[in-house]
Amino acid sequence: MIKTIQILRIFYLKLLIPALLFSLLLAFQTGFSIGNFGFCSLVMLPAFHFLIYEVRLKREYIFFANFGFSRQLLWIMTVSIGFVINLISKLL
Repeated sequence: MIKTIQILRIFYLKLLIPALLFSLLLAFQTGFSIGNFGFCSLVMLPAFHFLIYEVRLKREYIFFANFGFSRQLLWIMTVSIGFVINLISKLL
């Protein structure tokens, strides 16, 4: 269980920090509100997932597959995290 969390931490560390920073920047550009930030994160998380793991670091999927995380599962988790952040921001 701890190894699974560490592997997901490696995956999302490269993804969440730039995606959330760019979401914050984009939200400020469009008139900052929590709802705007949530929508921007919903858009930016999959965009950065594509740029980082599909374009730049394609071979890292093999590393995650060795621990039981398929490409499809990682995409589903990324989009789900984006929806959760968006939902939480809409509720605040």
